[in-house]
Amino acid sequence: MKVKAILPGAIAAAALVALTLPARADTGIDYAEALRRVQTSAGAVNGARLDFQARQLQAEALRRIDGPDVRLSGFAGRVSTTLSVDTGAITQLANPLLDSLPPLPALNLPEIPPAINVDRVFNVHSLGLNTVWPLYTGGRLDAVKQIAAGRADEAHASVQAAVDDASIQLAQRYFTVQLAAKASQLRSSAAELAKEHQRMARKMERRGLIAKVERLKADVAVDNAVREAAKAGSDLEIAQLALRRLLDAHGAVTPTTPLFVHAESPGSLASFIDAAMASNAAWKQIAGKRKQADGALQLQGREFSPTVIGIANYNLNRGSSSRANWLVGVSVSVPLVERIDRAKMTAAARLEQQRVEVAAEQAGRDIPTLAESQWRTMEDARQRYLAMGSAIELAAETQRLAQVGFQNGQATSTDVADASLN
Repeated sequence: MKVKAILPGAIAAAALVALTLPARADTGIDYAEALRRVQTSAGAVNGARLDFQARQLQAEALRRIDGPDVRLSGFAGRVSTTLSVDTGAITQLANPLLDSLPPLPALNLPEIPPAINVDRVFNVHSLGLNTVWPLYTGGRLDAVKQIAAGRADEAHASVQAAVDDASIQLAQRYFTVQLAAKASQLRSSAAELAKEHQRMARKMERRGLIAKVERLKADVAVDNAVREAAKAGSDLEIAQLALRRLLDAHGAVTPTTPLFVHAESPGSLASFIDAAMASNAAWKQIAGKRKQADGALQLQGREFSPTVIGIANYNLNRGSSSRANWLVGVSVSVPLVERIDRAKMTAAARLEQQRVEVAAEQAGRDIPTLAESQWRTMEDARQRYLAMGSAIELAAETQRLAQVGFQNGQATSTDVADASLN
């Protein structure tokens, strides 16, 4: 039996139920433990998790964006100012009166200037509570929260996608090691059979039962078998190295979960398609993008809505002449003209929403198709493997007949070598 014949079925079926198999008590690692290691140490998975955590925190930080904002404000400083007092009215009355008085000895009365300027430097300090509360924003703040939530949902789906990719890679490498070990054993056995046939051919050549060319063919068969055995051993080492590095293990890793094939079908095609639509990471990513696109359209569509903000201030420096004791009011803002063309921004947001919907429609067709393709590949491989019993029996009988025929001069060395490999 050729090793390539069981490779697709074994790998496809292995990833389905390996987690349900019990761990074996040896120095190796079972599939469940290997999967746990990959999901916790894979760089792509950890990177996706960090991105999800960051976006989730951003979404949580914006939950109270439509609530009040209370701040404690204070100021302390030194101010220099000039005080000016207008004395024009007094001058008009006082100067004529002074001029009419008789001159007094030793008394020189100055004229009253029209204005008096005094420079003063004094300290200023204030302390108060300020609050701003968005009362109405036309739904813009809700749109901002929706966009942030959509980004978090998309990042969460990306984590699942990274885990799925790592799980697929583990299944391939984990069971490829065992398949490579089987292949190496088969190639080593084939080399031993070729050497045994070579020894038999040499004896028969010395007895004159076969021609020299048949013995040379046996020699070539040995060389080919040894070369293939060496290549199979090298492939096994490469597979082991790939698995060890995937698991970030310091030493050699020995898989303990055995290869297996289900005698019964693991599930119907309809169940596979339903599971794919319910848990596919790409489908969940599209759902997150849809939420972001809807929020962006809502945000752009409300830019010309009025904004109503409640404002309050309480001065903790009671009696201070620099500020009022308290203040309560409402601020209303209605945009009339802006530098940004909001109509085009809204049209762009609507096109982005349509793009997401087009991607969703395409995914709605691709995901069931992919699920059906994978299910049929797995089921064909399983059926093909289960149907190999007769082929194995035929190969064993063909090998026996080829060896007998060679001993009787009715078969060639090539026939024996081919039968042994099969």
